[in-house]
Amino acid sequence: MEPNAPARPIPDDTPPAPVSPAAVEAVPASPLDPAPPSAPLDPPSVPDAPPVSEPLSAVEATPAAVPPPLAEPPLLVPPAPPPPEPARFTFHGDAREYFSIWIVNTLLSVVTLGVFSAWAKVRKRRYLRGNTELLGHRFDYTASPLRLLVGNLLVALLFLAYGLFGTVYPAVRIGAVLVFAALLPWIVVRSLSFNAHNTMYRGLRFRFHPSLSSAVMLYLFQPLMIVLSLGFYYPAWARHRQEFAIGRHRLGTAYFRLSLTSGRFYQAYLVAAAMIFGGLLAIGALYGFWLKNADGHVPSTLQLVPSVLLYAAVAYVAKHYIFAEIFNLTWNETRLDDHRFRARLDTGHWIRLQCVNLLAIVATCGLAYPWAVVRSTRYALSCLEFHPAGPLGDIVAMGQADGSAVGDTAAEFAGLDFGL
Repeated sequence: MEPNAPARPIPDDTPPAPVSPAAVEAVPASPLDPAPPSAPLDPPSVPDAPPVSEPLSAVEATPAAVPPPLAEPPLLVPPAPPPPEPARFTFHGDAREYFSIWIVNTLLSVVTLGVFSAWAKVRKRRYLRGNTELLGHRFDYTASPLRLLVGNLLVALLFLAYGLFGTVYPAVRIGAVLVFAALLPWIVVRSLSFNAHNTMYRGLRFRFHPSLSSAVMLYLFQPLMIVLSLGFYYPAWARHRQEFAIGRHRLGTAYFRLSLTSGRFYQAYLVAAAMIFGGLLAIGALYGFWLKNADGHVPSTLQLVPSVLLYAAVAYVAKHYIFAEIFNLTWNETRLDDHRFRARLDTGHWIRLQCVNLLAIVATCGLAYPWAVVRSTRYALSCLEFHPAGPLGDIVAMGQADGSAVGDTAAEFAGLDFGL
C-alpha cells in the first residue's frame, strides 16, 4: 500500500431502495441536463412573496409591564379652601343725623330734669352701634329705656341722700364713700354684663363672664399698689383692666382672648408723662419770665391763663396719644377663638383730628360735638380690620345673663362705662 494513495471507498452491499416515479419527477433537474424535448416550455410559476413587515422597536417588542392591582384606591383629598379675606369695620353714621338725635336728647334731658336721659342713652348707643358694619352685618343695641330709668332713679336717690345727710352729718360722707368703694367691683361687673347682653351681632348676643373676685382684686387692691408705688404701677393696672374687660367677653360660643405685656403700656405712658413733664417745664420757664419782668410780683389770674391753656393742651395731646397706642396694642393682641383683629390707627393723624375737633367744639360752643363724634368713630373703625380664620356660621348662640341696669347706670355716672 502506497503511503499517499487515496483511500478507497468501502463497497456497500445494501441494495438501493426503489425510487418511485413521483419522486423522480419531484427532483429538480440539473441545469446541465438538457430539457426533454417533449416537455412543454411553460413559464415557471413564482409564488407570491410574503408581505415585508417593518422591524419592531425595542419598546414595542418588549411586553408592557402590568402594575399589580392596588389593595385600596388612593383617597383624593380636596385642597383646603383659602381663608376669607380680611374685613374692615365700616361706620355709616352721618353728622346731621346724629346731630338731630343729640340735640333732642340734650333738650329733653334738661326739660325733664334728667328723666329722659335713659332714653337718650339708648338712642345714642343704638345709633352708633347700629351704623357699625362688619362682613355685611350691623351691630344692634337692645336695652330697655325703662330699666335704665329705674337705675337712674336709684343712683339719683343715693347721691341725694349722700348730699343731704352729708351736710348735716359729715361722717356720713366718709361712710358713703367707703360703701361706694366696696360696691365698685359689683358695679363694673354688672355694667359689663348689661352692655354685653344688650349688644347683638348677626342675631347673636354678646356675653360677659363675670368674676367678682377678680374685680375686687382689680378695683380695690391694685389701686393701693398704685398709691404705694407713687403711680409707677398704673400702666400695669391699665393692662389688667383691658384684659379683664375684653378677655371675659363671648360672642355666642366664641371666646375673646387677650394676651398683653406691660412693656408696651409702660412705653406709652412714659412718653405721655414726658410730654406732661415738658409742658410743666415750659410753664415754669414762662412763670419765671413773668416774675423777672414784674419785679417779683405774683402774676394775676389773667396772666396765668396762657399757662393753664398750655398745660391743658399738652395733657389733651398726651391723653389721645395714649388712646391711639393702647387702641393698636389691644386690638392687635385680641382673638375671637382663632379669628384675629388688626388695628392700624395712625397716632399723629389721630391727634391732629382730635385737635381739630376740640377747636370746632369750642368755636361752636359745643354744637360741633356730634360732628366730632362721627368723625372720630369713622376714622377709628376704618383703621380696624377683622381677619377671619374660617366661616362664622359655627358660632352658636347660647343663653346669657341679663346683667343689671343699676350697675350700668352707676358705672356710667362714675365714668366707668366699659361696654364693648
